[in-house]
Amino acid sequence: MWIETDIYILLLVVIETLAIYAKDLDARGGDRNVTVKRRKGSRGRRPKPNWLGERTIKIRGKDIKYDKRDSPHGSDPTEVKIGIYINTFYSISEQTMDYSVNIYFRQTWYEPRLAKKDKRKKGESGMIKLADGMWSQLWVPDTTFRNEKKAAFHDVTIPNRLMRLYDDGKIWYAMKLTVTLSCPMNLAKYPMDTQFCPIMIESFGYTKSTLYFNWWDTPVATEDHLEMPQFRLIKSHLIDCSQNYSTGAYPCLQINFELKRDLGYYIIQIYMPSWLIVILSWVGFWINVDAVPARVTIGLLTVLTTTTQSSGARSSLPRVSYIKAIDVWMSVCLIFVFSSLLEYAVVNVMSRKQTQSTSFNMNMRMRRKQLAGMIGSRKADNMGSGDESSGNSTKQMKATMPDWDGKRKARMIDKRSRKIFPCSFLLFNIVYWVVYGAIMKDTPPVMGG
Repeated sequence: MWIETDIYILLLVVIETLAIYAKDLDARGGDRNVTVKRRKGSRGRRPKPNWLGERTIKIRGKDIKYDKRDSPHGSDPTEVKIGIYINTFYSISEQTMDYSVNIYFRQTWYEPRLAKKDKRKKGESGMIKLADGMWSQLWVPDTTFRNEKKAAFHDVTIPNRLMRLYDDGKIWYAMKLTVTLSCPMNLAKYPMDTQFCPIMIESFGYTKSTLYFNWWDTPVATEDHLEMPQFRLIKSHLIDCSQNYSTGAYPCLQINFELKRDLGYYIIQIYMPSWLIVILSWVGFWINVDAVPARVTIGLLTVLTTTTQSSGARSSLPRVSYIKAIDVWMSVCLIFVFSSLLEYAVVNVMSRKQTQSTSFNMNMRMRRKQLAGMIGSRKADNMGSGDESSGNSTKQMKATMPDWDGKRKARMIDKRSRKIFPCSFLLFNIVYWVVYGAIMKDTPPVMGG
């Protein structure tokens, strides 16, 4: 009995031991599988290409060892010539003081390491077009726009970049860009102003010891029929804007576009309506003084219209601290129409005061004549009722009796206003257009280094 129990216990121990061993084998087998997979994965990886340092590039069917980190001329600075071709100007904004331009940006420099050493064969071109993306494998100038707010390359339908290589090692690199650039504006003569909007081309990381900029023979070229809604491109001014920073002296070239604002839109939309409103305010000088509703309506209508027009004309302008030409114009027009309204107020008050005084004197004389002509007791008895009726008549005559002297003075003021107001407004126009159109000059902002 005891022997059977011991055998039973021994069998249980052996079975449990075998189960533990089997679990251990499974665990080891799983680890091996994982290890093999990782090794296979690691063997399948390809090292990333190293774009830095010396590498082999293929130019004209030949392999050339090239390091894009080295300057083309070693320790000597490289000359980079710059030119732009303007496709369109658009979105010239006074509110944000910037403008957008679509250009072809062109750069040329010499790369002696890529110059053709053997002679050119007969019928062979002296220039080749490099493949797209080659600009990322060669040394290129790190040009940037110092006053740039936003810029974008064009990739429709292919990347709009072009790189050519000549036999002597000259590289011609062009790209199509749309750039939004800041343009500090002086609006003191607005809308008779001329703005100078710059484009500043600077090296971002290379100092003058590595490269320097020069202009092309034709630095700025434009479309034959370049048009803008409110401006005309007069000319382009070339400036050297190189500047010293804490890390060195960096080359920079600047183009100032002289943009003359067209006045036609503002004459039609602002100046002509203002002239008509001011002239309309003078119509009241030919209307009778007693026509209170007509003259008050004309005065209030012209004042409110001028105020509304003034707000609309300045809604698209920034809140600058100095006075603009449009501010002077609208303010003086408001003064003229408001003065016309005040002129009628003065005329009306003077006429009413004179009418009351004169009417009282006339009624007193009429009352005396009535009293002197009455005789007899019956007439004397009726004098009291006559006095009452006479008093009532006096009061009534005092309220309704016109005063020709007061009206004559009111008409005299209106007649003089008919000459004073137009002559004053004409004199203001002469001074305004001479000062802002001929005497005051536009000066370009100083943005160079």
